[in-house]
Amino acid sequence: MTEPIFEIKDPPEGGRVCVVGAGFMGCVIATLYAYHGYDVVLCDKEQSLLDSFVERARPITATFGQGAARIDEILSNVATEPDLGTAVQGAFLVHEAVQEALDVKQDVFAEMDRLCPTDVVLASNTSSLLISDIATRVEHKARVLGIHYITPAHIIPVIEIIHTDFTPPRLVDWGRRFADSIDHVAVACPERPGFLINKIQFAMLTEIHRLMDEGLASRDDIDAAVRLSIGPRLALWGPLLTEDLIVSKQTVLAVTESLYKQTGDENFKGRDALRDLVAAGHMGAMSGQGWYSFQQSNDETVRERDRQLSDLLTWLRERDPVSALKVR
Repeated sequence: MTEPIFEIKDPPEGGRVCVVGAGFMGCVIATLYAYHGYDVVLCDKEQSLLDSFVERARPITATFGQGAARIDEILSNVATEPDLGTAVQGAFLVHEAVQEALDVKQDVFAEMDRLCPTDVVLASNTSSLLISDIATRVEHKARVLGIHYITPAHIIPVIEIIHTDFTPPRLVDWGRRFADSIDHVAVACPERPGFLINKIQFAMLTEIHRLMDEGLASRDDIDAAVRLSIGPRLALWGPLLTEDLIVSKQTVLAVTESLYKQTGDENFKGRDALRDLVAAGHMGAMSGQGWYSFQQSNDETVRERDRQLSDLLTWLRERDPVSALKVR
């Protein structure tokens, strides 16, 4: 990692942020920043997108549970500007959210780099492109960072902070502090195809698509299986803590090895990180140590686990969220 070529200061309270790209994600991101007290300039060459911003942003702002007067106040914190040179003036962060096309993003970043002082952070909301590719024509690369929101960004409280070889560690820390300032949780990862979240979720989705291709299960059975088994556990605890709470590491390793032998698929092969836990006797909650360390007895942990899961499943049954969406 290279050392930063500029002084990285904490995100200034109420400071100016420029969001480049007024499409769906740019609209959401600009609204989110305005809600959290930042002075926002939304930039796009398409005047029609700028003109329709307030109309498109109003329902987004309404999800924050604010009254009409507060919604108007939030939206008044967003100015629109078609000229990039004007839009970036005074900004401490310029956040790109243009279309997911490498050549377009490269052009925008080259222009942002030329227009902005070197102490301005340049960020991309890319969901699939590598930050190093986007920054190919950027001279001051040490101020470039991936800040990727998960749709719907104003509700899902996680941001991927994507870094690369030229990213100073202090800029990653800056990204975490910025996420804190808008009540989001930052998860940092080095650039790689899919980053962190898409890499995980598309591993599941591509397998599900294969099941659909092969006709091994129906649409409704697949969704019910995930929604009422895997889904609630992941929502409460995430995959690694779920594994600790539900099953012995020895069993996990045995299942992965069995699937590997049956399918020959390298994706199922037991990994070193899991093998190391098994070798050390760290079986999860039952042994007091797995991916996590448990501070109470296994019986107490199981009782609390079961209470949380029962409460969530009761909520799902009572609300019936699938029927509420009125789908067939």
